[in-house]
Amino acid sequence: MEQYLPHYTSGNSSLCSPLSFPSVDLPNIEVLALTAIPRENYTYIPSTAPPPFSTPITGLNFCNVTVSYTHPGWNDTIVTSIYLPAKNWNGRYQAHGGGGWVTGGSGTLFTGFMSALADGFAVSTTDGGHISDFAALAGPTMPWALTSPGNVNWPLLVDFAYVALHDTALLSKSAIHDFYADPLKYSYWFGGSQGGRQGHMFAQRYPEDFDGIVALFPAVCYIQLFALIAWPMFVMDKEGVYPPPCEIEAITAAAMGACDTLDGVEDGMISRPDLCTFDAHSVVGQAIDCEGVPSTISKGAAVITQASWDGPRSSTGEFLWYGYQRGSNISVLGAPAGTICTADNSTGTNTCDANTSLQVWFNYWVQKYPDETIRNITHEQWDDLVYASAQEYESVIGTCNPDLSRFKRAGGKMIVWHGLADNLVTANGTADYYDRVTARDPDVHEYYRVFLAPGIGHDAGAAIRVPDMNKYIIDWVEKGVAPEVLRETGMDVKGNPVERDICAYPKVQHYIGGNSTKAEAFKCV
Repeated sequence: MEQYLPHYTSGNSSLCSPLSFPSVDLPNIEVLALTAIPRENYTYIPSTAPPPFSTPITGLNFCNVTVSYTHPGWNDTIVTSIYLPAKNWNGRYQAHGGGGWVTGGSGTLFTGFMSALADGFAVSTTDGGHISDFAALAGPTMPWALTSPGNVNWPLLVDFAYVALHDTALLSKSAIHDFYADPLKYSYWFGGSQGGRQGHMFAQRYPEDFDGIVALFPAVCYIQLFALIAWPMFVMDKEGVYPPPCEIEAITAAAMGACDTLDGVEDGMISRPDLCTFDAHSVVGQAIDCEGVPSTISKGAAVITQASWDGPRSSTGEFLWYGYQRGSNISVLGAPAGTICTADNSTGTNTCDANTSLQVWFNYWVQKYPDETIRNITHEQWDDLVYASAQEYESVIGTCNPDLSRFKRAGGKMIVWHGLADNLVTANGTADYYDRVTARDPDVHEYYRVFLAPGIGHDAGAAIRVPDMNKYIIDWVEKGVAPEVLRETGMDVKGNPVERDICAYPKVQHYIGGNSTKAEAFKCV
């Protein structure tokens, strides 16, 4: 397995005991417990990951350090997990983030985390004082948000937003100092979605914590994103229509057919969304097959779809945030424009309603009374909720600040990778953030690069493999070799092997001829 630095002195497994970590502490915390357990010939088996990410990782030898601590007076209990290679430490440390409403923690370990450990990285993650379980926090409830109805649990929110994450970086570096004879050379961050927001948070708040940051499909403008996520349901309630998923899927397919070839080749994805102006209303009345039942595309479905593409607007038409790219599968179960339909066998019809599982932010943190939903409110009331959200929380958890000057001065580098077909965190927001950073500093490419991948949804999925981000960020940080493209490999929509070079934004890929499954058939323009 490739090592990027010469092997440094390995940790002594006999030193994997709590007494070996005297400096794992911080002035603002109280350590409640610290354990250190040697793990020998350990096998990590991904529980739900799809191929190729489900391959077990074997032969792991590491010191499993777990630190439980509190911030006195905050009534929080945070657990940080630190894994230190017992052999072949490569002199590097990599912290990993969470997703959704999960800060991170041992319950969220991904193949990337354990692969980094196998590659010789010391790695860590934190639960932020919350439940470290995606399934438990995927529904419409949020057990840790409030201390009581009407009262936000501010300590746990700031733990989630930034405090516990910074703590973990410092605690992990102390553990590395105690365990190894050689000093830490380089520190890295790796995270997607919420973890991508966390990466931007580090660059803005704690620019010296990490030398390199990888932020995948980042929820970078967090507060603004919630307005978009809630927007399709609001429009459904406003219009009084809840179209079955098949109608929005048909409109999405029509947009794909109209815009697929804008990059010069038909390949089952929209690579030039900037040129795609397809209007959802143009296919109203078109006959479709709706799960075996003949149907037509309704005006209501077109209104919902177009609104999702255009993004949220105020009652006076003011722009609030960007919408989703045409081609994003926004109607699947769990997506913002997805509806939940119940069949009525007696009448042979479906009764559909909006998906409410994504409204946690407004129910808990903005209204602060979970039983008071945001269903069927007026547009003026919608405006008030969006305004209150920004006023109260932007300074706490928002990462939309384009000032990365301190990160630049610290010598940091960041790579952002985002799928253009993301149906949860719009890639338009990522492009906007880059544009605003560029407006402040035309030399942004020296330390911050964004790569927008056509056809990729949220969390990448199994069809196209995420590039080897560790290699790209290491080459940039340690060798000064900045990535011009990111190479992706996987399967196209027809099941054919495909490779594609993703261009550094604002450049886009354009077909120049040849086999479209090969990277050489495209160039960045």
